[in-house]
Amino acid sequence: MNEFHQSRNPFRRVKYIPPTKDIISNAFERSSAARAKTRKRQTREEKIATIEKERIVVLATNMVEKLDSIVNQFPWINDIHPFYIELCDLIGNIDRIRKILGRIDGISNQIREIERGQLIKLNQTDHPIEMAKIRKEAGGRFVSLVRKAQGDVKFLIKTIMKLKSVPDFNTAYPTIVVAGAPNVGKSSLVVAISSGTPEIGEYPFTTKQIVFGHRDFGFIKTQIVDTPGLLDRPFNERNLIERQSIASIRYIADIIVFMFDASKDAAITPKEQLNLLEDISKEFRDTPTIRVLNKIDIMSENQILKAKEAFSSQFQISLKKADDLGDLVTKLDEIVNETIKTKEKFKEFYKVSISDEFLPSKEEEDYDYNL
Repeated sequence: MNEFHQSRNPFRRVKYIPPTKDIISNAFERSSAARAKTRKRQTREEKIATIEKERIVVLATNMVEKLDSIVNQFPWINDIHPFYIELCDLIGNIDRIRKILGRIDGISNQIREIERGQLIKLNQTDHPIEMAKIRKEAGGRFVSLVRKAQGDVKFLIKTIMKLKSVPDFNTAYPTIVVAGAPNVGKSSLVVAISSGTPEIGEYPFTTKQIVFGHRDFGFIKTQIVDTPGLLDRPFNERNLIERQSIASIRYIADIIVFMFDASKDAAITPKEQLNLLEDISKEFRDTPTIRVLNKIDIMSENQILKAKEAFSSQFQISLKKADDLGDLVTKLDEIVNETIKTKEKFKEFYKVSISDEFLPSKEEEDYDYNL
């Protein structure tokens, strides 16, 4: 199951990216505190040389370790899920990030080269003043190189903070995306059909917080998500970044529940709601869509019939009445199970789930068949 745990937000594994000023100051603190082991028989000059070498090595090593940690912590772009690749490109521009990581790696290698050169110089002199000069020269060159990365490191820190705020979707699990006009009841539906308390988190390019829940359909854990600010208004009103972020949702959306509102409280007209559904259907061509009419508790029977016909809604619900959700949940259960069986991306997950389903229960394991 490790494969599925690794399918979560890979950028949350980045613990800390230190600013360049911290890299420099910490390295010099450790270098100043470095104490090299000297031998009794060494001359004064030899002891000084040993200490100066140690200070150069400690300085270089600390800077290189911090720079390498930045490069090594950042997830390999080719190894992460397309959903997170798309978001990474939108937030930070993947090509730019690759170049930055390459430059930082290059600086790390240059520091090691300078370190080797300065150590050779130390071996070629026995004058304490000259030794101190060589060590100071090494430090100055190291600092100059690290400072060159200042802008790049600031960009990575800013980018990773945004990427870490993306909800921790597990891309190995099926996902139900709830869509519809503003104030149609999307978040309330997520809360109503989720097991436990849904998470509230940030999502790039939206001004509202995302509601993100889970539900077990049989043995299958499913994610249910409302993306406020994305799938709630006409696509022709979108800027390029918003359209690209909508495109990224294609990688996780396995089922769409589109909610309609025909009540007097509706935020947009029935025609605008149908146009929004058409936009979404074009963007998510191969994704099963369930049409749900909400707020029937504040509508007359005649209004419900007309709205059902106008929207071709399959389910008519009131989120104030839990009993109204039974048929919808049953349908979602059916589609989730079918999706797991037929979608290529769930092939391995389905095998694992099936094998788990037929494992003996605790009672069966304890049963003594020799009785």
